[in-house]
Amino acid sequence: MSKNVKKIIKLNELVSLSLHRKHTIVLNPEGRKDIEDLDEDIVYDKREWKISDEYQTYINELIKNKNYSTEDKILKVYEKIGLDYIYDDNLISYIKKVDDDIFTLPEWYGRDIDDKWEENRETHNRRICYELSRYLAKSLTELLKNDENYSVCIHWNKELTHYFVGLICNDYCITLDPDDFFNIKDLTRLKTGLTVEGIKILVDKGNKFGNALKKFNEGKSKHAIKKLEHELEEDSLSYSINEDEEVKESEDVIFLKKAVEILAGDKYKLDSQGIFEYMKEVIDIKYGSDKREKIWKEIHGTSNESKRYIRSLIVNIDNKKILIDVDKKEVRAFDEKEFEIKRPVYIRYNDLNRNQHDFYNGK
Repeated sequence: MSKNVKKIIKLNELVSLSLHRKHTIVLNPEGRKDIEDLDEDIVYDKREWKISDEYQTYINELIKNKNYSTEDKILKVYEKIGLDYIYDDNLISYIKKVDDDIFTLPEWYGRDIDDKWEENRETHNRRICYELSRYLAKSLTELLKNDENYSVCIHWNKELTHYFVGLICNDYCITLDPDDFFNIKDLTRLKTGLTVEGIKILVDKGNKFGNALKKFNEGKSKHAIKKLEHELEEDSLSYSINEDEEVKESEDVIFLKKAVEILAGDKYKLDSQGIFEYMKEVIDIKYGSDKREKIWKEIHGTSNESKRYIRSLIVNIDNKKILIDVDKKEVRAFDEKEFEIKRPVYIRYNDLNRNQHDFYNGK
């Protein structure tokens, strides 16, 4: 593994061109002594990149495995992170929009953190881009540590408050982003057998990485709604509806119930955020985004500082409000009076008012 600054700067230039926005290079602070004079577009991370003993063991086994190419091993590391972690959507309740495509986020939420934060995070598997990128960058650094051809860094999109990983070698330049904010994240796609879409190939001589990625994606569906419709046709689980319910509920409501049942069931066991983003895309394609609205659900913690807010969906079906509670994995009729009770569980999306001083401890 090389810390070739010229290579990393070249990679960052390609990233900025591809995404039409200037990015900052973020390096592991563990290597401060390796690069004394930083370019203005290079910073050291706020936290040292670390991985667990389990991940180190996994990577050591991958290194010894002669059946996989280097590209296959990179994809295996990416896959493991996608299968092991879920997105911490409580983060979104803190994001503030400043201007078009410019957002702010408290530095203490995942970026400028302490040991206590990391200790609290070990009690669950919810993570955000800062944490996931550190795991991925460190894992790739360990995987490729004996090959001077490769350089790894993190790219920081300050305006979107977003981290993702970049990798460059003589044959290709790629970026790896398991939690792309604007689409169904690879954290969810990998769990549900969809194609990986968060890896972008910027340069690829001889299509070396492209061929590996194509092979990895073989037999997987790109479109979530097509995969779900196929699952609904073939799934042997029979959604249990008594006769009275069947009379009252439309085909669309039954579709939504069956869809959530499959996503939350034993096959995929999707988390609340995964169900939210999957169902949001399905609804937008099948019914139109004007038929749904996002709302918040309050999740109580052991203290006020561990209280979280996650997103759920309300869908307008035949002029009736249908709630998709991604926490309970429940689809039911919704009465807007539920917003008005003294201590509401559900909150209108624009009514939640958090600020940087409304501290969350990471639990």
